Amino acid sequence: MKWAVIWISFTLLTGCATYKQEIDQGLTLAKQGQWKSAEGKFSDALHDSPQDQLLYFLEMGALAQNQGDYKRSNELLAQADILSDTFFQQNFKNRAWALLSNPRQEDYRGSPLERVYISYFKSLNYLALSSQAKDRDQKEKLLDAALVEARRIDNKLNEIQAQKPTYQDLNAKANQAFYMKALSWLGNFYNGGRSTEKYAYRDDAWARYMEGLQYEISQQYDDARISYQDAAKLYEEGYAKQYSLSNMTAERAWLDSIRMMRKGGDWSKDDIDKLIAAKLSPKMQTVLASYKKDDGELVILENEGFVPDKSEMTLQLYADPSAYSLVLQPLGGSDQGQQNDAFRWFTMVYSDISPLNLIANYKAGGAWGALGGVFTKRVILGPAVWRQLEAAHLDTLLTQQFIRVTVPYYRRFKLDDQTPILSLNGQDSELPPVNTIRMTSLADIALQEQLSEAQRDIYEGLVRELLRSWLADRIARSVKDNTASLILSLIGQVAVFSSSAADTRNWLTLPAQIRLTREPLPPNTYEPNYSVDKQHFSHEKFALKPNEIKVWNLRNPY
Repeated sequence: MKWAVIWISFTLLTGCATYKQEIDQGLTLAKQGQWKSAEGKFSDALHDSPQDQLLYFLEMGALAQNQGDYKRSNELLAQADILSDTFFQQNFKNRAWALLSNPRQEDYRGSPLERVYISYFKSLNYLALSSQAKDRDQKEKLLDAALVEARRIDNKLNEIQAQKPTYQDLNAKANQAFYMKALSWLGNFYNGGRSTEKYAYRDDAWARYMEGLQYEISQQYDDARISYQDAAKLYEEGYAKQYSLSNMTAERAWLDSIRMMRKGGDWSKDDIDKLIAAKLSPKMQTVLASYKKDDGELVILENEGFVPDKSEMTLQLYADPSAYSLVLQPLGGSDQGQQNDAFRWFTMVYSDISPLNLIANYKAGGAWGALGGVFTKRVILGPAVWRQLEAAHLDTLLTQQFIRVTVPYYRRFKLDDQTPILSLNGQDSELPPVNTIRMTSLADIALQEQLSEAQRDIYEGLVRELLRSWLADRIARSVKDNTASLILSLIGQVAVFSSSAADTRNWLTLPAQIRLTREPLPPNTYEPNYSVDKQHFSHEKFALKPNEIKVWNLRNPY
């Protein structure tokens, strides 16, 4: 009896709040650009949580960079890199607690996107430290360190690419014969005909592009050409389409690849002219022509906004013995907007649209039952598995009550699409679309990563809540006193229901999108100002030398 009460108390106390609720004060301050104050709040929420150590180093590292503390940022991100390693051994005990309580009890291990952007931020930190260095040898060492991180980006992306179908693979499937498409669709029968392959984060054209920029800064022009060209091909093959980017992203990468061909000197004019005609529009050819010999260049990386935070969707789980199946149905909430977003996500990702589920819904409720399947997810177990539920008395438990299951999802968001204005030495000019381009959307990558993992999330949540409910029921039944058993059963049901949670953790100080501005400039002294949507950012005066690239890594929280 004593250990039963302890277990139920533990269940009640574990992780009812989402990750965002716990760090909401810090995130609010970060969105106001109050980086130092935000860091204190994030630290308070994450520092003493063993399961959130990776998140602690990620958030602290990003906030330190935003404050210009590049060395400390790299020290923090180096710790994050170790903890996010794919081959880092999982803690079985930690995993078991997560299964019995909620997923917040498991160590956060990060997403592929987050692993890549650890090295992305570290490379920019080394680049900033190099620009501040007074000693030439120290400057070169820091540039080399930036290149090392660029190569680590390449290694991480190659590892991810080896595990996922490429854009060429997806394009080949799209162009295959009808009967092959039908077989592929049948292979996704139990996912409602949904293929999650197209949502996978399989490579990163923008990260490849940034490798090219790092090589160009170090005047390794052939390596820069290869990286720019790899980025251009990725944008063309599917990256731009997948994340709703402009076709100019590919053109920009081809333009820079062509510039490296010219600087490298190993390419004939005929080869370069053919590539220009094949890959660059007249407007982008005008941009290419604006690059003059011995010009320097101002490169502005506008990291704008914040990736969206995950929300929790509540589902009710109940049994349908007549169809040997379990049924999941979304529950409404008090917030109408959030409720609408949750229902849209559910129907997009989970609802019963496969023929098997439509038939089961029809048998259970006729034509209206089949139509109502749009708002439910049916897990067909079959007679054999159903007998196992009966043996464990789970069938009785599920018919007497419904069980709460929670899954993570993203609410709708809208990215800023304002046109920036660049002022150089007091002269304002609105940047044309070919000069400033949204090169990636981390918000869309994060959303699609969640889409690709959604089926796993719902089945893990279902198993977790079934197990917890069964344990609570077994504990109550083990008590001989009927009154005490009834009270304990009620307490257990409330405890399990109230403590159901989804893992809503992610790296929240990542930018929502990154805009690139490249402005070729003659050698001179400049004091640039950058404005977008009534927000103004200034850079200290700097002298631009011939063939020098000045990178302005700008963090726009608004």
